[in-house]
Amino acid sequence: MPVEIKDCDGGIGVIIETRGRITDQELIDAFNDHLTPDKEKFKQYKYILIDHFELTKVDITDETVEMISALFADPSRVNLDSIVAMVTYVSYGANIEIADRIAKLHEVFSHRSCWDTLLFRTKPQAVRWIRGKVREKFGIDDLTFG
Repeated sequence: MPVEIKDCDGGIGVIIETRGRITDQELIDAFNDHLTPDKEKFKQYKYILIDHFELTKVDITDETVEMISALFADPSRVNLDSIVAMVTYVSYGANIEIADRIAKLHEVFSHRSCWDTLLFRTKPQAVRWIRGKVREKFGIDDLTFG
């Protein structure tokens, strides 16, 4: 499955992982399935980790980038305090277009949502940042990301 979305830490976090080759429709379907049915669950999210580390090819248009960021805009208004880290790293075997598309997605996403967002090259860097921000904002120290 190219997109996996799972709630973590008793529902206060969510991890979105993409891997392999991903298309417009796969991203839209995954986000629609997770975001649309229950926007109320976003009230409890303290962090969102979007991990594109294992992505090898991205077949998405600028219109899809706009559409995905719009999907996140509504939930971000339900919970203004979430922390969002996006991981992207282009390996030597990956298509260089990935970096451009992910950077564009992050740029549009961060402007459309109300969340504190940052882009990272590795998951451990993102996890450290999330832990620090969640501790600072919410006083929560025991995140497991599981």
